[in-house]
Amino acid sequence: MDENYITMNRIIKKAAIIFLTATVLIFNASCKKEVEPIPETDPNPELTKAKTYLFELMSDVYYWYKDMPKNINAKPITSIYPYFDTLLVSQDRWSWMMSGADYLSSETGVYLTYGASYSQPIEYYNDYGIRVRYIFDNSPLSEKGVKRGYLLTHLNNTPVMDLVTANTFNSTLAQTTNSFTFKDYNGTSTTFTATAREVSTRSALKTMVIRSTDFPNLPYPVGYFHYYSFKAGMLSDIDDAMATFKAANIQELVLDLRYNGGGDGKATSLLANYISPASAEGKIIARREHNDKLAQYDNDQTTMTIVKRIANSLDLRRIIILTSKGTASASEVIINGLKPLMSVIQIGKTTYGKPNGMYVWFYPEDNQTNPVYVFLPIAFFSVNSVGAGHYENGIVPDHDRPDDLYHDFGLQEDWLKAALTFITTGQYPSLPAKSAGVQSLTPYSRISTDEDSKNYGVYKAERPL
Repeated sequence: MDENYITMNRIIKKAAIIFLTATVLIFNASCKKEVEPIPETDPNPELTKAKTYLFELMSDVYYWYKDMPKNINAKPITSIYPYFDTLLVSQDRWSWMMSGADYLSSETGVYLTYGASYSQPIEYYNDYGIRVRYIFDNSPLSEKGVKRGYLLTHLNNTPVMDLVTANTFNSTLAQTTNSFTFKDYNGTSTTFTATAREVSTRSALKTMVIRSTDFPNLPYPVGYFHYYSFKAGMLSDIDDAMATFKAANIQELVLDLRYNGGGDGKATSLLANYISPASAEGKIIARREHNDKLAQYDNDQTTMTIVKRIANSLDLRRIIILTSKGTASASEVIINGLKPLMSVIQIGKTTYGKPNGMYVWFYPEDNQTNPVYVFLPIAFFSVNSVGAGHYENGIVPDHDRPDDLYHDFGLQEDWLKAALTFITTGQYPSLPAKSAGVQSLTPYSRISTDEDSKNYGVYKAERPL
């Protein structure tokens, strides 16, 4: 057989095999059903909705929205709280969020508590002893006779300093029932058992009218108002105190804001209307500065706190304000706002430094009755009538003094005595003597206080948008 013929035959057969194979593959491919990809299931669609809402909200109202971190992978974040934190810029130490239940509880002033707050007179006194710095009336501890200045020595028969050293003081104090041992002003110890319960707190801790019969050579009646928190639901506390002061015709007011972390703009405005002089009528206490998306509200009167004197507004020669690191937000707005409008003397320590505020955002959107979350991102900075503000490092007092944790609020307490002495003589008294036998321990034996909380300091305002 011809060799060329054999070769050609082989080529034809090979081509036929390739053709048939390709035909079969095409046929099989056309008959095979296409497999659709399985859609990925969202394990938590409600969380995804909340994240989406929060991101859109922050992109609009957040003061630093332009600087928010970009390209955040939200999917692996399994809680809204850390997701909220990822959206904040590095310089923001003020924005926060909380559960709806906790927010509603904070607004009503009803807490499960023993009723006392604690601190240590470390600065100046070098005393690490744990003392009551304020206590609410009608609380479990106040009913046992505990007062500001009492020394807490034992919990459940264990020395509290041992608990602090072991980092278990707060967790022990958080137990529902504890045995307490306190020393009173005379050093007498008392031990008792108390159980925490819901306590309806008030926004004011003390109201006094002080006359020359109370403090020698006082030239006229002076009011003392220890205002603890700007609560929109407790405006009557301000009304009642101002009615008392008006009836007594006080000439000066000592406004104690040392532990006031701020609160609602309604209470801020009301207090300003009572204590601003007649010459300040119609003038600005605070004006809000927003981001560029909301800049149209910067000069809108609905976003300003403007003096509008009312019945029982006081006619003061001067106001003396007592401050500490616990003085924040709405409290600082009052101080900053009054300074261009009247004579203001500030005694105590430098304030917290929260020159900005927030609008309250409920989630699900505008569900104020039963919210799941409440978001409070910084939306504006507050400035006064001459444009001063941005006191990120706090407002420095005219006269610096250490907080007196050895006496109850009143005429024996050092800051009030200093204010009354200044009114009487024009001079401040010497700093108090340091107490003997203080518990001078290592700096690591310091307990945390309210102002150490990440969420400290609130100036809430009504939304213009």
